[in-house]
Amino acid sequence: MKFVLLLLSITFLFGGNYNEKEILHYYSQSNYKKACKEGKKVLNKLENSFVSVVGDACAKADDINTLGIIVKKLNKTKNDRANASYFATLILQKKLIYQFMNDGLDISGLVLPKTGHILSRVFEKLTLKNYKRVDKKIKKLYINDGEYKYILWLSHDKPAKLYIAEYKNDIFIKKHWYR
Repeated sequence: MKFVLLLLSITFLFGGNYNEKEILHYYSQSNYKKACKEGKKVLNKLENSFVSVVGDACAKADDINTLGIIVKKLNKTKNDRANASYFATLILQKKLIYQFMNDGLDISGLVLPKTGHILSRVFEKLTLKNYKRVDKKIKKLYINDGEYKYILWLSHDKPAKLYIAEYKNDIFIKKHWYR
């Protein structure tokens, strides 16, 4: 992904269309939510390297559902296929965690590629049964892996949202939510 970002930065400096420049600007400013939102508007017009950037922005913005559309577009190069596999892994991990929380699906022993994304870190802990059930009634779980701590729970609306509160060294980082 670093090579793609370098290539896109050069494109940004020496040309490229307005949409690509705007997406890159938001991405380089770590405004992943805006980069994802703007990228989704022009997804069908983008070169694959920019599709990967939009996908990475959407992954970082927790907009995992959009990755399903992006995965279909990434099949031309080795980098495209690697990025597609990463995005597909996040989609599957999100779905399996959601089923685990909602339906009690046994995911112990499942092995998927590990990534640095929160879904991957949480998924690994759940498959190893490294969690404590805090409240059975509202399906609230606590995961502690030393440096990071996570609290998972489901909302009461239909369909339920999965929330993950993320802490690093006991300092709240972010509340993620997925549907």
